[in-house]
Amino acid sequence: MDNFNLDDIPSYLFDAAITLILLLLIILGLVLVDYLAKRLKKRLLMLHLKSLKIFNLEIINKGKQELIITSVINVLQFFVSISFLYFSLVVILSQIPATVDISKQLVYLIFTPLQLFFSGFLSYLPDLFKIIVSIYIAQYLIGAVKYITNGVIKGNFHFPGFEPRTARRTGEITTFLLYVLTIIIIFPSLPGYESLAFKGIATFLGALITIGGSSVIANYMAGIVITYMHAFDKGDWVEIDGITGKVIAMGAFAIRIQSYKKETINIPNSKVLGSAIRNYSGKNKQDMIVYTEVSISYDVPWKKVNDLLIESAHRTDLLDKEKAPFVHQKKLDDFYIVYELNAYLKEAGSKPKAYSTLHAHILDVFNEAGIEIMSPHYRAERDGSGSTITK
Repeated sequence: MDNFNLDDIPSYLFDAAITLILLLLIILGLVLVDYLAKRLKKRLLMLHLKSLKIFNLEIINKGKQELIITSVINVLQFFVSISFLYFSLVVILSQIPATVDISKQLVYLIFTPLQLFFSGFLSYLPDLFKIIVSIYIAQYLIGAVKYITNGVIKGNFHFPGFEPRTARRTGEITTFLLYVLTIIIIFPSLPGYESLAFKGIATFLGALITIGGSSVIANYMAGIVITYMHAFDKGDWVEIDGITGKVIAMGAFAIRIQSYKKETINIPNSKVLGSAIRNYSGKNKQDMIVYTEVSISYDVPWKKVNDLLIESAHRTDLLDKEKAPFVHQKKLDDFYIVYELNAYLKEAGSKPKAYSTLHAHILDVFNEAGIEIMSPHYRAERDGSGSTITK
């Protein structure tokens, strides 16, 4: 109490008042930060967000985008509030003579790292400029590729030897290569590129892709080759590796086929590339032929068999009546003749039903003519005493 001086009371009261005012300002500042954060969340969530997709693959849907926006604003609000409290504490301590040194230490504590960061940022500006320019040029080139691709698809641009149906895949490949090239260019300019940790992570990721992604890469490359083979297109009826159906999707790694029985089957592109592909539609869909064989004994005139088979084809509505069916005498066996009926199909998707209907009409026509569809076999006894006919 000996150091207490009544003349210092106004000074103490003034410092206390200033401190109280500063505390009220701090509270008002925190309330204002909270209010602005809520308004910002509301405004951003009112935007018409769309799902982020790459090569038709959904990466981030609308719900995840809203969650990311909310989380980022919460983090920013936390750092702004902490920074505001920190600097407010420095100001309050600087107003009290006994804590002036503490306020100076707090200032040095925050500004020394900031000074180092600012110096490092200035030295990093050339690399940052290189990254920004590279990204800008890449975006411009990707936009140009999309413009040309859409123009080819719509028929606005024509290139010799280049079909419009391969334009989309070509655009995707070119865009992917531009992304890879951009990453290769900007990687050396990233902070910490020369560090051992960065090199270790890059080596690990490279080994992981090499070991675990070989089949993925093989399917992707096979998909590229299939695209430029023009073997089939979406909507074609094909037979691949013994599986017959309609192509309903052509992905980067596999194709999807719907069979005649409505089964959805996925076939990896590498499997497609290594198999024989029979396209029952496509450009030559009007010339698709269905064929079936019957064997009739020699005692029936072959011209009559031909006429009956042709009549069976005429009765089948699923066959093309504008193109005449025809018959081949395919084989002259020891005891019978093998006939092959060929007829043109209207739609590739009706192939199973067309076969079933055609077989039914063949049975009806031959039954009406009194001719049995069978393959007779003759057997003779070893001593020549007789022979039997097996039908």
